[in-house]
Amino acid sequence: MASEQADEPRPGGLADKRDYWIAVAGNPNTGKTVLFNAITGLRQKVGNYPGVTVERKVGTVTLPSGARARCVDLPGCYSLVARSQDEQIAHDVLVGQVEGMPPPDLVLVVVDASNLERNLFLASQLIEMGLPCLVALNMMDLAERSGSRIDVERLAAKLGLPVVATVAVREQGVSRLLELADEALRGRRPIKLHCRPWRVAEPVEKAIDALAAELGRHSVDSRKTEAEAVWLLSSIEETDELVGINPHIRAQVLAAQRGLEEAGTPFRGAEIRARYDWIEAVTAECVKTVESKAVDWTKRMDALFMHRLLGPSVFLLVMALVFQSIFSWADPAIGLIENFFAAVSGGLEEVMPAGVLRDLITEGVIAGAGNVVVFLPQILILFLAIGILEDTGYMARAAYMMDHTMARVGLHGRAFIPLLSSFACAIPGVMAARTIESRRDRLVTILVAPLMSCSARLPVYAMIIAALFPAQRSVAGIFTVGGLLLLAMYLLSIAAAITMAFVFKSTILRGPRPPFVLEMPPYHLPQLKVVLRNMWQRSSLFLTRAGTVIMAVTLVLWALLSYPKDVQLSLDFAAERARVETRVEDPALRVERLAELDSLEAGERLRASYAG
Repeated sequence: MASEQADEPRPGGLADKRDYWIAVAGNPNTGKTVLFNAITGLRQKVGNYPGVTVERKVGTVTLPSGARARCVDLPGCYSLVARSQDEQIAHDVLVGQVEGMPPPDLVLVVVDASNLERNLFLASQLIEMGLPCLVALNMMDLAERSGSRIDVERLAAKLGLPVVATVAVREQGVSRLLELADEALRGRRPIKLHCRPWRVAEPVEKAIDALAAELGRHSVDSRKTEAEAVWLLSSIEETDELVGINPHIRAQVLAAQRGLEEAGTPFRGAEIRARYDWIEAVTAECVKTVESKAVDWTKRMDALFMHRLLGPSVFLLVMALVFQSIFSWADPAIGLIENFFAAVSGGLEEVMPAGVLRDLITEGVIAGAGNVVVFLPQILILFLAIGILEDTGYMARAAYMMDHTMARVGLHGRAFIPLLSSFACAIPGVMAARTIESRRDRLVTILVAPLMSCSARLPVYAMIIAALFPAQRSVAGIFTVGGLLLLAMYLLSIAAAITMAFVFKSTILRGPRPPFVLEMPPYHLPQLKVVLRNMWQRSSLFLTRAGTVIMAVTLVLWALLSYPKDVQLSLDFAAERARVETRVEDPALRVERLAELDSLEAGERLRASYAG
């Protein structure tokens, strides 16, 4: 199977280092991020990889020996064959081609025990990268419930790697995982490095060897040339969007591919078949299936949620409940925030002398901060709802159901998640579009994402609904007129986005639609700690990214609305106020006249301002 390349720690390598890098890799829906959160806790920083919108999570891990390691959560992907930004980023991190990130000292491969064959495809690619790997066999409880019995020790022997059974949501096996990682990083338990455990037809093997030799002449690590050659042959296409590839190497790869295809030996299909042949042999020896008496709740629930007629109805009901909660639950918190900032502003106006500085602080800085924070309750509720839907497994079903509708306008099914994220803010929606393989489909999604009704529009919608309709009138004892109208406004924005997507895909961004491949994870109860952490991280990104822009725009608008100060007014408003104070005896009428004067003066100053 696999041949050994190293039994001892590399000279000057892991055992001599103080700062270690651990990469956490795996398929989507394997509990990878849950495991990352379990080993890093709250010691995480969220940012972007240099030059792209792909989000990067880096945390700090304290190992049992007391040593510390930095841990990066790689984007979830099914393969390292680069068809999207996520897949290329995962590959580039592993080979050390990302600015500011050396190659990882250890790769923690998270594998879904209940779907071993599919997960071992990525694991086989990671094993070949020439880096020490440690396998976390996650979701063991689901595998056992479905009747699978996995011989962990035999699997470790077949892979040639340490394998630890884990249940990340309950943190089972995490301490053992950290112990093995600690021993590997400090050289006490060296992890053997492996080459390819599978082989393909002789012409393809010759092409791999030739390309590996060429890579060796371009300063690629000798332990990685073969794996890099396989990756390039699988990933590069005539019209691909891969960046950072040496033009000479690209030309060599394309020439090798053409030669193989002309000889009737297409490489990509051969590589996939060879990998799965090896995987099937491994799982046949390590996995035994017994009859399970447990009720398959996923199949039973899918009979309802994925039903041709009932499924869309349930989806609309779920969305109505989400928007009803945004409309109803956020309102009290918004009122408290507005009152708080009004009180702070009023307090400063009482203690500070009148002038430009006071106006700048109260009308510019404090008002700008209030304009940002006032959105937070709605965004928190929306991200909470999205997090629960994602964590339960329902979001994948919603994307599947929406794929048929999106296909009619040329959109990819994966566009559903970015467009849904744009309900909170177009920024995370644009970021989420990175998982779409086709550049045309990705660009269309980015262009129509701002047409979705983001949370910044919620206050405007709420004000219009409250002003024009009996918003609190009950409907069916569950909903209110306001909540249903809010849903209607969002549906209108969806219709606008879909219409524009159809226009783009029919004209300037016309192109073939790639197939939609999506895994349906099993249903399970959401992990509240994980949902709340993700909710806060996403909301923090909104405050730092969108909030800074809103704050800056508010300050600019304040300046444009406040200057020039020495404008010619049609009335002496101070004298008019004094006249009203002395001549109007009715208190209510006096207040009304003074309010009218304030409104008139504000209107004239506005028209005379730079903004006017």
